[in-house]
Amino acid sequence: MGTIQIKKVERTVTTGKTGETRQKVKKTYGKIIYRGTLNLADMAEHIMKHGTVYTEDVVIGVITKMKTCMQEMLADGYKVKLDGIGTLYPKVTSKGVAEAKDFSAQDDISRIGISFLADQSKKSLYKASATRSATSLSTQLYSELTGEDDEESNASSGSGSNSGSTGGDNNGGNTGDNGGNTGGGDNNGGGGNGGEGGDVF
Repeated sequence: MGTIQIKKVERTVTTGKTGETRQKVKKTYGKIIYRGTLNLADMAEHIMKHGTVYTEDVVIGVITKMKTCMQEMLADGYKVKLDGIGTLYPKVTSKGVAEAKDFSAQDDISRIGISFLADQSKKSLYKASATRSATSLSTQLYSELTGEDDEESNASSGSGSNSGSTGGDNNGGNTGDNGGNTGGGDNNGGGGNGGEGGDVF
């Protein structure tokens, strides 16, 4: 089981329903402290530690070839699904025009990007419930408010962070590009204005 380190972040949020008296209050949320970023060589070394018969250069070669082939398929308009991991797909941002006859893909598409949607199938190891069950939270929370370690113990095996809540990290949510005024992409991931949710690379 892995361990995710959490720090406290204080944010000001507005409470109350629309039309009623609303007030701003301060609330504290949990935010992940990332340990770092692993590159291709790091991942190849990690894969070897799991007892694979393939050497590091073979693992890097296969992943590099897959990366090149995926780029070709995405550039040709395909979605690429890595079973159990997720789907990469091309998405566009476009400018709106008044008349459909005046729309030109060459002139009015302002950006072509790649988005990622984590696999949410029953057996996926990357959906929220699977990640939550495989993770325990750090026993000590770092407070951004005081700059000191919080002495209270908040370890909770199998308990996920407050990702996606107001003020918390929105991991895997609407971090994708806005789909533009006309909604350039699919709506699979719940992104605003026609864009899909998920990370954009």
